[in-house]
Amino acid sequence: MNQNELLDAKKHIIRISRDLHEIGLLVRTWGNISSRVDDDHMLITPSGIKYEDLTPEMIVQVNINDFSYEGDYKPSSELKVHAAAYRIRKDCGFIVHTHQVFATCAGTLGIKKVFSYFDDEDVTIPVAPYAMPGTDKLAENVSRTLKKYSNANGIIMANHGTLCLGSNSNEAVFQAEMMESACNDFLIDVCKMDMTHGVEYGYNSRREGDTIVYDQPDTPERVKRIHEQIYGKRPDVKFIKHNKSEAALMVSRRANHMKPLLDDFAQLIGVGVKIPSNEGEIYYNIKKNVNVVFAPNDGAYCVGSTEDDAEAVAMVLDKGCIAYIAVMRNGEGHYLSLFECIKMNRHYRKSYSKLADIEK
Repeated sequence: MNQNELLDAKKHIIRISRDLHEIGLLVRTWGNISSRVDDDHMLITPSGIKYEDLTPEMIVQVNINDFSYEGDYKPSSELKVHAAAYRIRKDCGFIVHTHQVFATCAGTLGIKKVFSYFDDEDVTIPVAPYAMPGTDKLAENVSRTLKKYSNANGIIMANHGTLCLGSNSNEAVFQAEMMESACNDFLIDVCKMDMTHGVEYGYNSRREGDTIVYDQPDTPERVKRIHEQIYGKRPDVKFIKHNKSEAALMVSRRANHMKPLLDDFAQLIGVGVKIPSNEGEIYYNIKKNVNVVFAPNDGAYCVGSTEDDAEAVAMVLDKGCIAYIAVMRNGEGHYLSLFECIKMNRHYRKSYSKLADIEK
């Protein structure tokens, strides 16, 4: 490609990322997009920058053989997965990696394939075995899965997200949309759950100095006590988002402990969340580096040092609750190990979140 063609390709990646952001398949800085430049190079979105903030100079050109890159911006941490896919699939020209809800949740059930349907046709979606994000092992697992299922242009990375391939962006985006619809139907049929997703806010607040400011003036006293307890034990917290989504409410009524099933849950929320059986126990469940506090029968309070962080926690919690319910109804699933959760949580807090703050 000449320089004008490279610029157009970078602008195209940005446009597709914003289109996927608009329909909810890409959110915040999660997931990534790439396109092939030639046999040895690809363009890929950077690490830690929101899709709505992307500019062409932020899109990184990477060598798919040795992972060297040009420019001042660090490429996505999943560059090895993209590079592996381009090396294996010579006809692939565009890749979309998402953390979309239903496909990701289907990938927590410990299965090797998702059997479903789309537009009255049978669909088989392979699931690559789990490995921690950004690792050589994950790239190896994806490589083996793409080689084994040579006709599959969309796969699920267990407990992580999807990888959608196409000769062009239209084909890759279609894979993402098809997989989400097919996996939603799969969860309905196999796990008996027709579950909506999306955060439903209850009573939110923010801290201004020593004062708690509630979004709703009619916030009940029992809820105010919970906010006061959280701010009292977590001086780092400046915002609380009360998530009363369908899935969060169900977990708050029926569970007593959530172990992470998803990478982003371990990263943003923590290595595990206890659900108290009565309101008086909430204080004991406010933990450092655990960014969710459940209230019995009333959803969860999602916390952050910024409003954006608290909203991100609320979104990830909703997806995590859907995955938890799916595994419970399926009867089995693949939970992340404590070691994996601790390592990802520490890495996110020390590295990724700082990068995101710098690039804001």
